[in-house]
Amino acid sequence: MSISYSWQRILACVVLFVVLGILMLSLVDAAPASIDVSYYKGEHSNDTIPDMIEAGKTYPVTITFRNTGMVSWDWGVEKFGLLYQGLQSSILVDPVFSRLGKDTEIKPGDDITFPLILTPPEKPGDYTISFSMATLKGDSYNTFPETFSKTVKVISEDGISSGSVGSIIVSSIPTGSQVLIGGDVRGNTPLTIPDLRPAMYDLSVASPDYQTKAVQVTVEAGSVSRLRVDLTSSNKTDISIEKDERYTLLGFLKENLPLLILTIAILFFGLQMLMMDTKRFPENHPVRLFVRPITIVPVSFDGKVSSRKSSKKGSTSGSENSGTGADEHGFRKGDSSATRTTGQTQSRSKELKDKKPGYGDEQKSKKNLKGENADELKVPDVDQQYQDISNPFGFPDGLKDRYEPLGVAGDDSYARVFKVRKKDNGSIRALKVSHMKNAGSEILQKEASVWGNIRHPNVVRLYKAEFDDDLSFLDLEFLDGIKYRGGSLTSLSALPKPIREKYAVSLIRDVANGLKYTHSLGIRHYHLQTGDVLLTHKMQAKISGYARGKNELGFSVPESDTREAPAAYLAPEQRDEAIFGNPGRKTDIYQLGVIFYELLTGFLPYSRSAADKASVEWHESGGNRLILPSELKSELSKYDMILSRMLATDKKKRYALVDEFLADLDIATAP
Repeated sequence: MSISYSWQRILACVVLFVVLGILMLSLVDAAPASIDVSYYKGEHSNDTIPDMIEAGKTYPVTITFRNTGMVSWDWGVEKFGLLYQGLQSSILVDPVFSRLGKDTEIKPGDDITFPLILTPPEKPGDYTISFSMATLKGDSYNTFPETFSKTVKVISEDGISSGSVGSIIVSSIPTGSQVLIGGDVRGNTPLTIPDLRPAMYDLSVASPDYQTKAVQVTVEAGSVSRLRVDLTSSNKTDISIEKDERYTLLGFLKENLPLLILTIAILFFGLQMLMMDTKRFPENHPVRLFVRPITIVPVSFDGKVSSRKSSKKGSTSGSENSGTGADEHGFRKGDSSATRTTGQTQSRSKELKDKKPGYGDEQKSKKNLKGENADELKVPDVDQQYQDISNPFGFPDGLKDRYEPLGVAGDDSYARVFKVRKKDNGSIRALKVSHMKNAGSEILQKEASVWGNIRHPNVVRLYKAEFDDDLSFLDLEFLDGIKYRGGSLTSLSALPKPIREKYAVSLIRDVANGLKYTHSLGIRHYHLQTGDVLLTHKMQAKISGYARGKNELGFSVPESDTREAPAAYLAPEQRDEAIFGNPGRKTDIYQLGVIFYELLTGFLPYSRSAADKASVEWHESGGNRLILPSELKSELSKYDMILSRMLATDKKKRYALVDEFLADLDIATAP
């Protein structure tokens, strides 16, 4: 009985342990799989990063993150911001860490948008870029767990990655039109369609407000097919095919220039070594006809000609008898070099010093040689004499490997503009080099990035911008201007004003079309004046100056009174935002009106000189009314209404769009 009772106790204990185990397992199953206790969380909600970007360009983009954590993001010991987690060796991102401002607070559920600039590498391919929210404390980053990644395709600047394929580059009016090939949407203009096999393609360009245009485009191997489509007119689509220089003979030679130079140098010096043995190349050998003119036999300071004796007794080697070794220095070929006296050596060396800059320096370094008079060998510093001749334009040494200076195109207190030739392709450019160190402010760099993406026939092309600690410059399209009385006038500021009405209208149309295009991209100029409108040799106007930085207003009008220039070209809202409101498109339209007024009348609006010409009382406050063009010249009355609207002090009375101004200008100038 005792044994049975013992087994019952053991069995009861086992059952109790099983029940407890089941209860524990059920509690574990009921617990949540994970508990999220993260205070800092941020998820990607939107971005404007394109799927495909071109090498050689920069892309302003935005990325939006949402605060999905438990606390607000604001300024404190930890600095919140967006951190780029990719490799800067692939796609460059500026800035790498975009921090929130001091007065910014992003509460849970709120969104924050960060502006960035992407710069693709030169090598085409697929690149993945990653971003996440992070905090910065001291020098350490603490990244949030959520990461946003996107793969971007980088194509070559002209869309051609090899000589067996071609590309199509489409631009249109208006921009942002949809491009389709065979019914497949390829993107919006301006658009580069890369790496297409050679064939005939059916391409169409469409915009909601205009009739779709269809065209057949031929793509050739190693070539770019460019289309310029104007949906606003019935003109035929402009198509041109350009051969990519990289896949031509000239391009091959340029690409392999170092190798070719090395090969030629090896061949040349190899021949020189062979030439030293007259048994291989006798005096009358044809090879000597080509090598002899560039074989230089140095004259030593003891008066001897460096040479090797031939195997024939009494005769000198070919190098001694070469024309450059004897005749140039005035020695008779039959003379023995060993018989020249020290006095003859000094006389001959002095002649060489007079003939060749720098030769006297070599003599001075040898002035302690036995038998020479040190006082007689003292010569002027000929290198100093030739310093200004070798670099008459003051061109920076750091740019000589890329550009050949051809002249100075302009100069002011901020920068000097050089006319240069690019050494890699021979193109003529205007190089604007800053006089100041550390000239590349963040705003200036972003403005230059935006300008570099503008493509319009009435906007000066910016090819490249570099901002270093010691040297900052802009590589611009060079415009040679118009010829006038033996000189060149390169900008509207240089034109003698007033100019003939038909030229004033033509030029202002060019400027207006450039502004219309940039306004459609959301870009404003804000400091447009005659010095920023450049001229081609065909008297076409192009707008420049889209990158000036925050520390410069940009008014450099050498032909005008500098005290009146800011008052004339600054719109009222730029002088007092509290009274006249914020700058915008209408600011550019006001400045366009100042230029048009000056071209037609020769005066600046609201100026004392205009009032005096019209016999109207002018007040020191700047004039209380606009002197109409007809008050200065009766035949300009048709522009009274136009300029009154453009130059209205009240922004509400100005043209809202450049299109409205162009429409009224067409009516006023209609025959």
